[in-house]
Amino acid sequence: MTASRLFLVRHAQTASNVSQTLGAAPDDPLDPLGERQARAVAAHFAALRLPDPRVYASTYRRAQQTAQAIAEALGVSVTPLDGVQEFQTGTWAGRPYRHLQTHLHEWQHADGTPGFPGGESLRGAAQRFQAALASVLEAPGTPIVVSHGGVLAAGLALLLKADLLEAWRAGRFTHSNAAVTELRLHQGVWRPQRLADQAHLPDELH
Repeated sequence: MTASRLFLVRHAQTASNVSQTLGAAPDDPLDPLGERQARAVAAHFAALRLPDPRVYASTYRRAQQTAQAIAEALGVSVTPLDGVQEFQTGTWAGRPYRHLQTHLHEWQHADGTPGFPGGESLRGAAQRFQAALASVLEAPGTPIVVSHGGVLAAGLALLLKADLLEAWRAGRFTHSNAAVTELRLHQGVWRPQRLADQAHLPDELH
């Protein structure tokens, strides 16, 4: 049976998010504010009283830490989910986030495909994110998937059948730290109930 409700969460804040630097290491941990964000999003999910919640997370430390807070609040365990980790940024590792706007003309592979030079393409990352969700959506329960800003934006564009490059350029599916997206399946089509929502975070945690 396919799940009809899906929650997607960007991990809470890390030092690399504060410095606005691409290509953070897989073991990059939450910073103190990020730990508070994780507890706040966990309390939010506990208050929803979801039927049979299932918590999944990228294998990266920051996603695992965020997911663990949610799982503990719900009384369940975290299942690592390969395929929802962040983009491989190739030669752009260490560059500032702003280059994704100011240097977008350089953001391509040798054949002109949009993506990180020496790393993943936009469509490639979106497709592996979507493929990773497939097994989650076939399992019973209400899935909550903790992922990363870049791949989450790309994957959502594909899942919601938006123009991938146009949505990326416009920042249409950009998620701040600890933001939550809720999707419902209606006649075989995913529709957003809320998108990149941070209403559950107190003002001092934004």
